[in-house]
Amino acid sequence: MFQVPAKTQYAIRALVHLARTGGDSASKIAEAEMISPKYLEGILNQLKLSGLVVSDRGRSGGYHLAKEASGIRMIDIVRATEGEVRPVECLEDRNVCSMGAMCMPRKFWLGLKDAVDSYLSSITLGDLAEEPFIAVKAAQGE
Repeated sequence: MFQVPAKTQYAIRALVHLARTGGDSASKIAEAEMISPKYLEGILNQLKLSGLVVSDRGRSGGYHLAKEASGIRMIDIVRATEGEVRPVECLEDRNVCSMGAMCMPRKFWLGLKDAVDSYLSSITLGDLAEEPFIAVKAAQGE
């Protein structure tokens, strides 16, 4: 049903890597995270244009986070790679749906979008970069 696109998954993995290492070259990130270097370069460029990473040129250059990991929310990463969360196409453009304003399940779709946005806004890159994140969240039933 719902699936996070590979681009967003790779972006999150690359950003967690940067949060844990403090910075690295694209080739080292690609190797460590097993992502195609060429594909990763495109993702890193998107993250740079979105203000999430900064790149330094030169022999000792590479990428690092543009701000603290605790200041980067998952929703920021999703928006940088995919745009707004849209469980259905008609949330941005009512003309896509033949029902238009008479769409009965519209409130449901808006509620789903709000729930996903809320969850993505509640988790930061800093949370993911902490080793015990998965175990703690699982223990809390989340």
